[in-house]
Amino acid sequence: MALVILLACLACMAGCEVKPAGHTGEKAPEIAGTDLHGEPVSLGRLRGSVVVLCFWTNSCCSDRLKRLEPFYRQNKDKGLAILAINEGNAGGNVASYAEANGLTFTVQTDEGGLWAREYGVFGFPTIFIIDREGIIRKKILGDVNPEQLDKLVKQIARL
Repeated sequence: MALVILLACLACMAGCEVKPAGHTGEKAPEIAGTDLHGEPVSLGRLRGSVVVLCFWTNSCCSDRLKRLEPFYRQNKDKGLAILAINEGNAGGNVASYAEANGLTFTVQTDEGGLWAREYGVFGFPTIFIIDREGIIRKKILGDVNPEQLDKLVKQIARL
């Protein structure tokens, strides 16, 4: 009986291809919703900008996230956008954090983890650099300091 169940499972899986998202060189999966201020946000609307997409949580990454603010302010007029997506925390907590730390880049919440799954994010922080055409050029697992990020963005996207 166990053999029959195993064969049935294998037959159902035949032809199924499991392909994680968020690979470099591929089009970035769409993210659309509203930011902490209720303003519409989507990667499609950011086309033409270099996007630093940062998945983060309050528990691990909040101190790291605020270090991105000076980098953003120096480069936003050159076509840089930062989209910081908080995983698993209520919008009010995230909004309080963003306000207390003077974050001016776009912050969204993804309480259900839908976008993190779409991008294959399993640890935090995870950062993607997306070029002006919407193609993922770099995936960074873990922390990166703003100076390293600046170098990577300039190499990849000619910012």
